[in-house]
Amino acid sequence: MNMRISIYALFISFLLVSCAPPSVKTTMLTPAKFHDASMIKEIAILPFDGQGGAEFAAELEGMFAGINLNDKQYFTIVDRNKIDKIISELKFTQSALVDEKTAVKVGKLVGAKGIYSGVITSSKVSDNYFTESRSRCAYTATQYDKKGKPYQVCAQYENYNVRCSKRTAIFSATPKLIEIETGRVVYANNISGSENSSACEDTGKPLIDKTLLLKNARDRAKSMLRTDVAPYYVTVQIKLLDSTSGITSKEAENKLEQGIDFAKNNRLDRACEIWGEGRILAPNSSSILYNLGICAEVTGSPEQALDLYKKADRLMNQPDENITAALARVNKAIQDKDKLKKQTQ
Repeated sequence: MNMRISIYALFISFLLVSCAPPSVKTTMLTPAKFHDASMIKEIAILPFDGQGGAEFAAELEGMFAGINLNDKQYFTIVDRNKIDKIISELKFTQSALVDEKTAVKVGKLVGAKGIYSGVITSSKVSDNYFTESRSRCAYTATQYDKKGKPYQVCAQYENYNVRCSKRTAIFSATPKLIEIETGRVVYANNISGSENSSACEDTGKPLIDKTLLLKNARDRAKSMLRTDVAPYYVTVQIKLLDSTSGITSKEAENKLEQGIDFAKNNRLDRACEIWGEGRILAPNSSSILYNLGICAEVTGSPEQALDLYKKADRLMNQPDENITAALARVNKAIQDKDKLKKQTQ
């Protein structure tokens, strides 16, 4: 897979809202939030201290093993049986594994470059009960329409309470990653997640099962860790521009409109060609320049996109929120480029 394409645009789709020009929705690869942690790819995961620590470590193994970039597994995970054997032979407890020196010792024995350990600080589900007010008809009265036909209307309403319950699952942990060679902690953070479920006796809807709700909370916490230590995709929706400002010929105006029509039909490739032709006819069209900037951005050329966005911006009489957002977006992409290249090697 072409790296430039995979980094900046995994896929492109288009959304048409009312009569406005469509939006380009593109998925871009973003570098991990903790660069040093992302560079340690041969890892072992020790059982966490706390309730369900061993099970959570197993879930993390599955998460790390499932991270794939450019059709390649991102992390190499030390076999769980190998870790368990070492821990058993050395008679380490789960609480002892949190100690950095102990973790480094295990890491060296299992051949890892980095080792994750940590503490589960909260893993609980609680139920709270409350009432909600409802309104219902106390009694009805008969009325007649213009043809004398009777019908019933509510003559008086009354309020009443129903019993309800809210179930809340909370999970939090403090993982850390230790570099085996140096013994240095390269990553440490608090990760957490929560999930709620509510139900009232008059809805017939049951509360979500406690086990499932807690799993959902753990999944939220794991997603925080996922974006901390490995590159991840984010979806960005970018609006096209359709203003004819700066266009002096009907032919150039048609090129702008034709390109947008192709974009509406999921043909950004052809739209970009047409806007390129339109730029020759109307070099001072901010809309054409901006739309061409999008073409460059989603095909992995942030520097070219930045140049086009700047040209479009200089033609504006006042700030445009779409151009401002685009400038910020591609500037960040350029800043992240070297970091992302290192993380994906």
